[in-house]
Amino acid sequence: MNQRFRLTTLALVSAAALAITPAFAQTMKPGLWESTSKTTSADPETNKAMAESLKQMAKMPAAQRKEMEKSMNQPGGPVMTMNADGSITVKTCISQKQIDAGANIGVDDGNCKYKQGANVGGTQTYSYACATPPSSGEGKTVYQGNDYTSTVKMSTTASGKKDVMTSETKGKWLGADCGAIKPVDIKPTPAKK
Repeated sequence: MNQRFRLTTLALVSAAALAITPAFAQTMKPGLWESTSKTTSADPETNKAMAESLKQMAKMPAAQRKEMEKSMNQPGGPVMTMNADGSITVKTCISQKQIDAGANIGVDDGNCKYKQGANVGGTQTYSYACATPPSSGEGKTVYQGNDYTSTVKMSTTASGKKDVMTSETKGKWLGADCGAIKPVDIKPTPAKK
């Protein structure tokens, strides 16, 4: 996998995590959530790199692919799977503590600053800016019962070249039992002095 694609993937995973964040306070319920995201780029070179990586993954033996996925996931943490169509599926456990923390989640983690708009009629808007890799974006998430869809438009700089990408996500609540997946302990950022 080339360096540009690796940095782009990191930006996308960060954006996917941020896309879920606005939901905590008003519409999510505790339990296991699954989201599948697919991203496209305005840059033909990035799209070509992503297509080439998919071809390489398709040729990879199943055992090697499983080993790669295992290295991406921490025991007890969110589970990320790379799909054959280039999408990424993430299973995450959301706790009541995270829901109660609501607006304090993801506001500023030292790398990314996050701004949440109002939730109007089940549609949440938000924006973010991250230092490493340099990226920013804005998006909206629409909630319908136990499902949501999200669109995030991101600007990133990978390997010194600016790129604009769009990530489409579909998410759903799988149930109250998270099994072996534990909630990520997210602490609110202390107030700056």
